[in-house]
Amino acid sequence: MSQTARYQETLRRLAMIDEGFVEDEAGLGLALARTSALDPRTAALVQLGVLVASGSPGVCLEWSTARALAAGATDDEIAGVLLAIAPVTGLGRVVGAAPDVAAALGYDVGAALEDLDDP
Repeated sequence: MSQTARYQETLRRLAMIDEGFVEDEAGLGLALARTSALDPRTAALVQLGVLVASGSPGVCLEWSTARALAAGATDDEIAGVLLAIAPVTGLGRVVGAAPDVAAALGYDVGAALEDLDDP
């Protein structure tokens, strides 16, 4: 593989959060933590909350939301995480994250807001 193709492949795999690639190439494990104190659903919800609080990019929020759903979290629980962290992390982070989390849930917040503006 040429040098150009290698960097392009790396960027493509990072952009799509290719978990296996990130683990193999960067040594960064992305699996949910195995702990006896938290079940996988709760661990995934906590991780989503941390990503929102730290201002992670939209693709990371969508990925984390999908992981929470796969671990058994409901749409209401995911939205509840945003409400739960708002007093600590700040409303700006939560408001900024809401459209990306909504997109991962199949809900277009932008379209819903436009509908409110139409008489």
